[in-house]
Amino acid sequence: MAGATVNLDALIPREDFESGAGSSGGRLRETISLSDLEETGFFQRTLRKPDFQRETTHWKPAAVCDLVRAYLDGHLIPAVILWQSGENVFVIDGAHRISALIAWIRDDYGDGAASNAKLGRSLTNDQKKVADRTRKLIKKDIGSYAEFKGLVDQEIQDPQKRRWVNRIGTGSVEIQWVTATSSKAAEDSFFKINQAAQPIDPTERMVLQTRTSPNSIAARCIARGGKGHKYWAAFERDTQDEIESLGERIYEILYEPPHSAPITSTDLPIAGSGYNALPFVFELVSVCNNVAIPSGQKSKSIPDALPTDTDGLSTLKFLTSVAKKLELLTTNTSGSLGLHPLVYCYSANGTFQPNAFLATIDFAGELDRKKQKKEFSAVRKRFETYLVKNRTYVSLTMSRLGAGARSLSRVSELYWSIFVLMKDGVEDEKILGHLTAKAEFAHLKQLEVPPPGSEYETTGRKPSTSSKSAAFIRLALETPTRCAICGAIVHANSVTFDHIERVREGGASNADNLQPTHPFCNSGVKS
Repeated sequence: MAGATVNLDALIPREDFESGAGSSGGRLRETISLSDLEETGFFQRTLRKPDFQRETTHWKPAAVCDLVRAYLDGHLIPAVILWQSGENVFVIDGAHRISALIAWIRDDYGDGAASNAKLGRSLTNDQKKVADRTRKLIKKDIGSYAEFKGLVDQEIQDPQKRRWVNRIGTGSVEIQWVTATSSKAAEDSFFKINQAAQPIDPTERMVLQTRTSPNSIAARCIARGGKGHKYWAAFERDTQDEIESLGERIYEILYEPPHSAPITSTDLPIAGSGYNALPFVFELVSVCNNVAIPSGQKSKSIPDALPTDTDGLSTLKFLTSVAKKLELLTTNTSGSLGLHPLVYCYSANGTFQPNAFLATIDFAGELDRKKQKKEFSAVRKRFETYLVKNRTYVSLTMSRLGAGARSLSRVSELYWSIFVLMKDGVEDEKILGHLTAKAEFAHLKQLEVPPPGSEYETTGRKPSTSSKSAAFIRLALETPTRCAICGAIVHANSVTFDHIERVREGGASNADNLQPTHPFCNSGVKS
């Protein structure tokens, strides 16, 4: 399952790290108990996550269960690191630990009251499935918190449950306090602690450290469909509404219809499942606005942050640019190419490929800028058939250059080179030779190119999810619905209906006179 981790992000609210007014004074507490974390507990009301902190979505169901059990068994749980600012207590390190305990207390593993209130429509099917898996695992191995609450003052026969009930009343998690006197010093402590314990992906680190920049605000808005914590709350109300509306619109373009595995329909979302997708969406926003992204996953340096957006206008500009690029890619907007995600964005076994998607946006934009959309439509069926037959060109390019800006631009160059060769009349059998003559595609000379089947090899008698997806994709691409004008595959999100005999020439609007087409083929090719 793409979203195999539990979304605990809504259980501790986020807050502007600089909104406090210094320590409230007095002796700081040394531990947190489960009763402190109950909804009626006073301490949980003060807990906040810094607005720059990564989302609390990195633990699998077993990790959540193990943490709760470790607490009940009295095993050592590393201290959480907190910083007090005014009336708020910020979690500098340990958000997953505290959130796992809160999730158990509230029975909210990403699908409960708090999660629904915060995430709304962006609560995906994957997220709900993982939440249900976690709940069942907890119930099987431990039991619900409500069950243990019901055992208070009861005679308990099970010795383990008796020990756990006592532990709930006496146990606690230790606290270490950051002694920083300013929000900047406390923020520096966060990045030092978290980067040392578990290095943060360069793109994710860029999102965290550039949280007031328009590309970061726009990405967070899109990733949650205009819902969740409002990183745009400081802007005027009308601006906020526009940002949320655009975020919701872009989310729909990216992730509707919902993704499921194995793949059993060609009506796939163009951008995968949308679960835990913030780093990808940040790169999408940046690419659509010509902003540099890290060159790869192991990059130690990140591009400089854009200036802070003080009024929301830059964020709106960024969102608008993303919407326009996506409308060109796969919508039924007039002029849209309607590129099918199975051809451009997924591997042979149904795995979404973020860099292939971003490269496709760049390629479509280049066709539009150079006014080559009509020329592309003329060779499009052949072009897409060639891409599907030679998927390894893309996978080899990405494996050679890794994730990040380097492989993104190279895949886009690959698409453009193949298009130009076809436009110039080069036969399919000779295209690879022309490509490998260029230094940037010399890696395609490899004598042993893994066949597409190697992407979904499996062992055992029971077929894997990827094998099932691969089988469906293979057959679906043999007999797809095709555009009546260019002959290439049509996606459900990008279908328009053309009158075979034009209306102005007396053509009727009945079924016999209608044919499915891409939006651009309908409006730009047939003229």
